[in-house]
Amino acid sequence: MSIIKKWGYILSACFVALLILLNPSREQELEDHTPPTPEVEIVMDSLHNVDFHWEMTSLSPEQFHSRYLELTGEDFSQLKGRPASYFSNIYHAEYTARVDLGAGVDVQTGFLAEIEEVRDGSEIQREFRQVYENTSYLTPEDADSTKLVQNYVMVTKHDQSRVQVNFSASADWWSSEDQHDHELGVLSDEELRQQLWYPMDSAEGSEKGFRRYFSGSGWVKL
Repeated sequence: MSIIKKWGYILSACFVALLILLNPSREQELEDHTPPTPEVEIVMDSLHNVDFHWEMTSLSPEQFHSRYLELTGEDFSQLKGRPASYFSNIYHAEYTARVDLGAGVDVQTGFLAEIEEVRDGSEIQREFRQVYENTSYLTPEDADSTKLVQNYVMVTKHDQSRVQVNFSASADWWSSEDQHDHELGVLSDEELRQQLWYPMDSAEGSEKGFRRYFSGSGWVKL
């Protein structure tokens, strides 16, 4: 085979490969700046698995400052961060997840983070620029009837695209004897034990209380 023909085959192969890389559908996908839904798996207790997923809410600068102040009691505007680069897009977000403890009781965990989108040629890379560990929280969805005793809530950034969330707490649910509109108040003792809820003694005979210990560990991935 002559050198000219050999180089002709090589150039043809390179041209085909270039056409594949420039696939219009792939380019359109890269233009989509909407952050993906994070993948999280949380295992609750040693005997009971609970499936739920994280949701991300983008926050305006005003919303972020207000939420940061609410969670930490500190003014975020007093903190100094790294400046953005010319080729990046930076925004703040809150990650939240609802944790189903069974018997109709839910709690919510979450944290605030700063996300950076960096364009490298035709590709967009998303990274956790910063995770605000002091904003992690665990709260009951119904604070009137459910009280939490929190052992810890830890949010740890492991690398640019992965954050680990760990928490441990106990939940106490109280109701009066005439409160029958909640699942905990109408389940049998055996049904409550199956959902890891156990009765508590009450100083007042008109109240009925149950407690569940729970813990969770999982990952948020960009």
